[in-house]
Amino acid sequence: MGGDSEGGWSQVKRKGRRLRHVPNASAVTVNDEVSKADGLRPNPSPEYSINDLLQYHKKVKQKFDESNCWLGVRERIDSVASKKKLPTITKAICLGTGPYDPADGSSQARRTAHVQTAAFCAVVDHLRAKGEQDIKCYIQEPRFTQVDKEFCAKLSLEAIDSPDGFYLIDQATLVFAIHLELEFCNLALKVSPAAFIGTGLDEWLRVVDASAEKPGPLIRFFELEATHHKSSFPDVDFIFSSTSIYLRNIDENISKAVEPEESNSK
Repeated sequence: MGGDSEGGWSQVKRKGRRLRHVPNASAVTVNDEVSKADGLRPNPSPEYSINDLLQYHKKVKQKFDESNCWLGVRERIDSVASKKKLPTITKAICLGTGPYDPADGSSQARRTAHVQTAAFCAVVDHLRAKGEQDIKCYIQEPRFTQVDKEFCAKLSLEAIDSPDGFYLIDQATLVFAIHLELEFCNLALKVSPAAFIGTGLDEWLRVVDASAEKPGPLIRFFELEATHHKSSFPDVDFIFSSTSIYLRNIDENISKAVEPEESNSK
């Protein structure tokens, strides 16, 4: 969700590396009240109209479509497609972009939300062009105002209330979850999706004590590593830092996800 303290972020410094933002692994407990959690309320005094959002998004989308980031993402998807069949995807859900009209008026948070949305739409459109099925698109962000939701509808994205989006995810779903907190990632990955774009296992291992023998809260990510083809998602202005693309290997047998209680056993 955004890169500020409001979204449950921490900064971790690694020797020989610049400061990077990573989701706080224990920031929020996932439950049916998640949309009411502190910091996840819609802006009570939105400033922008739907037309304002559309005009701003048009500029952001054009810049993203011409970026090296999108060129790299497209090449990575095409590389997998050239070597093996892409997994069947009939649904796509974008989780936690942040609001398009943030309560604190942050221009960076606003731009990040639009860039992530533009990237999500670009990935879906590219997969549509390469596949035979249509892809139904959803977006979930607890801080969306009604104007945000109506703006999403203009982009052919169905805005749904949190946490309902997590329960739409199945084995034919693309999950797009940039910098999502670990608890939310685990809920999104309870059923192994066709594709996942978000923080990868290597990055989580920098802040979570886990291993293949004792995966703990990272069991979903160890499963992704075993059953999906992985590549990096090129960054742009740190918006997609530490992001990976996981595409299911269609020749892999997908085992039933282990329940969270079992994954925490040592």
